[in-house]
Amino acid sequence: MQTRFSQWSGLSAWSIISYTLNTIRLVITNGYAMVPVVYTGWKQGFSSPWVIVAAVGVAVAVLIYAIIQWAMFRYRLYDDKLGVRQGLIFKKTHEIPLSKIQNVRLEQPIYFRPLGLYSLVVETAGSKEDEAELAAVNYRKAIQLKKSLVNPLLPSPIASSSDDTVLNLSQQQSNSGRNESLVRKDFKQLLLFGLYQNNLFWFAIIAGPIIGQLDWSQLADTQVVQSSLLWYERVVSISILYQIVFASLMLIGFYLLLSLISMAASVLKYYPYHLSRDSNTLHRSGGIIAKQNDALALQRIQVIRFSQPIIGRLLSLWTVYFKQVQGTEVEQKAKRHMLVPSMTRKTVAKLLTDMDGIEAKTTVLPTQFNPIHFGWYWRRALAPLIVPLVNTIGMGINPITEIMWLIGLGFTLGLYLRYRQWGYYLDGTDCWIHTGMLGHSWHLVALRKVQHVAITQTKGQRSKGLATLELGLASGTQTIPYMPLSDAREIAERALAITARSPKNWI
Repeated sequence: MQTRFSQWSGLSAWSIISYTLNTIRLVITNGYAMVPVVYTGWKQGFSSPWVIVAAVGVAVAVLIYAIIQWAMFRYRLYDDKLGVRQGLIFKKTHEIPLSKIQNVRLEQPIYFRPLGLYSLVVETAGSKEDEAELAAVNYRKAIQLKKSLVNPLLPSPIASSSDDTVLNLSQQQSNSGRNESLVRKDFKQLLLFGLYQNNLFWFAIIAGPIIGQLDWSQLADTQVVQSSLLWYERVVSISILYQIVFASLMLIGFYLLLSLISMAASVLKYYPYHLSRDSNTLHRSGGIIAKQNDALALQRIQVIRFSQPIIGRLLSLWTVYFKQVQGTEVEQKAKRHMLVPSMTRKTVAKLLTDMDGIEAKTTVLPTQFNPIHFGWYWRRALAPLIVPLVNTIGMGINPITEIMWLIGLGFTLGLYLRYRQWGYYLDGTDCWIHTGMLGHSWHLVALRKVQHVAITQTKGQRSKGLATLELGLASGTQTIPYMPLSDAREIAERALAITARSPKNWI
């Protein structure tokens, strides 16, 4: 162990920048609900001098808080644990066993790049937040600490301290173990990832209230809108086919417009994407604005998820997620696990083959699965129709009840699509679970990682010889409902037989 880390050490004063910006980001991230309020007030023309006073006060408070965080932060690396002390009024001391560390990642925000400094983030099993973050660490120290924390049995590498050193551990030559490149993704592949992985949730939260503040009657009177409506009446409204085509093109165009944000974010966060392997540790590097390098020990992987959203199905592209202990996701702030974007079935098979050392042994995505029983859908299909039925009996057929029927039928259709996508496939010591609706996902569960199993039966299931199987892992519970009781017992008994004679740590 490096003796230079055996004493209590503080962080560089440059870490004040990181603490300040992280605090501001936290305020902004949790203050998205204030956007409509600020927008409404701005439209009404507030100009109180107290606004300036409040803004200055907040800025000063954030700066003082950042200075206190820097001044009171200390860390120390022991032979078997990492010690961290912080806090002024409420002092906290963390002692993190090296054997419990799940992920260690390096980040280089754009404000640290001219200084050649990095932030080292440590995550452990079961923690919902980053366990420790060492900000403003130089490259040589960051690499030595990372290597010692992620795998203390391997010697620390000799790293270059050059300012223009690329943050990529796969380029470090190790004298022991295996070192190889697994996956690289170029600009085009990351654009495709942003396209098919587009998420409209946050846009809806922020844009919805703002759109509600717009004066639509005034917009409708503008020349552009009037010309568009006139063109629509002359060209599109004359045929139902034209209307369907126009509506489809508008939806596709709206999706592509919003996807530009997702595509830009994908490139900025991951380019140039590189997944490499150093002995029994995965390293993912990339990022334009903030360079990142995440490390994940192969034995820490609990479940491998292969996700294919609806646009991904059209492009035949998958996203691979390596799920760890719940609460220790590599991309903690986004609640996502270490991922590999834009993968085809062929590249997935190659990646799994190169990842020998994980508990799962199968290397090919299945093409079929055993579906769950129709009873799962039948028990739920009628529930969404009760509300519109009751209202129709009491109020009769009117526009309100018609909307209720459309919503109820939509939920029923969604349940049917989910039922059609739910199934399982047992392959030796691995269990595949298939889920989805319009898109779909495969979950690869190594039975060696199962901590507990549970087989439950309702009265109706018992009469049909069905059961619900729960496989408990450190990453969460995987459930297969309404499956044959014989299959549930086979999977459960196989999992218990494997873990009973395995001396390996589940986590």
